[in-house]
Amino acid sequence: MAHESPWHLGATGGQVPAPAAINTVDEKPGPYRIVVAVIDSGVIAGHPSLEGQLLPGYDMVSASQNLRKKRSPDFKPDERGAKCGSRLMADSFRTHGTEVASLVAGNGIDGVFGVNPSAKVVPIRVFGACAMSRKDLLDAISWAAGIPVPGVPENANPAKIINLSMGGGSSVCNPELQALIDRLVQKKIIFVAAAGNNFHKPLPEPANCSGVISVGSINAENQIEVYSALDPRTLLYAPGGGAALPADAPWGVNKLKVATYELDFFGKERSSARFSGVGTSFAAPVVAGFISLWLSHNPDKSLEDFLSNKARFVRPALPIEKCARCIPLGLFNADRMGTP
Repeated sequence: MAHESPWHLGATGGQVPAPAAINTVDEKPGPYRIVVAVIDSGVIAGHPSLEGQLLPGYDMVSASQNLRKKRSPDFKPDERGAKCGSRLMADSFRTHGTEVASLVAGNGIDGVFGVNPSAKVVPIRVFGACAMSRKDLLDAISWAAGIPVPGVPENANPAKIINLSMGGGSSVCNPELQALIDRLVQKKIIFVAAAGNNFHKPLPEPANCSGVISVGSINAENQIEVYSALDPRTLLYAPGGGAALPADAPWGVNKLKVATYELDFFGKERSSARFSGVGTSFAAPVVAGFISLWLSHNPDKSLEDFLSNKARFVRPALPIEKCARCIPLGLFNADRMGTP
């Protein structure tokens, strides 16, 4: 694994790591399998880099917003070019959930390594060509956590970690959403949410809710990215990609390697693996994968335990003049996770 690993995980063989690398490249997973729910646009299960990494998931998009007209266990995304009325789905939405899942638990095929290849992903679809509803989001979070949802079969693999690579909700956490997150905390389920790509504005929902690990984005050189939300409440920053850097080093690409799909010369969709991940959407699953790696040694730990151990898992990111109250902390594995 080590010699092929992408820059954001670290370096091997005496090479110099990227300043923002999280240093997990030599960290072996513990004996416990950790389930991570990826609530997103759906996942294309046939990607080679996700072979053996997925558990049964669910399409939680309600009938009125669902081109398939019903909820079902079919968690694949809407087709490329799908329309909801006059609204055309962006191609990036089709592959978004697949890319996010690969950063958590990619199996290494074609060089796509998740932070924790021993983790298993439960894909849950909450949007597609049609916009996401708050009810569907709440149901998706509940189902991920093993909380019953009327009319939906029980989740046989409740998650220890829920990753939500979306932002853009209210500037204040909705009470119903906060109450649900409070239940997650009580159940020792860790909720990771992207800070949002709002160009240095404050955190939106769900990253601004209490009990959420909010994740902003830094570039390979440990600087907060220009597109990332900027808020003193942002708990962690992780590599999220951006514009190429002048560095003559592997991290100069400054994008995360993800499992994705593209069109070939004949317009047919094919799987691919490329350095294209950019956004807090991609920083969040790096954190979710990191925490799952820690939990693989310590499966009974909680959000409170992670926060009390946070000093072991962070280093300063470069300060930013625009936010004098911000003390940005970048994700970093300073110690062996299997040690007490």
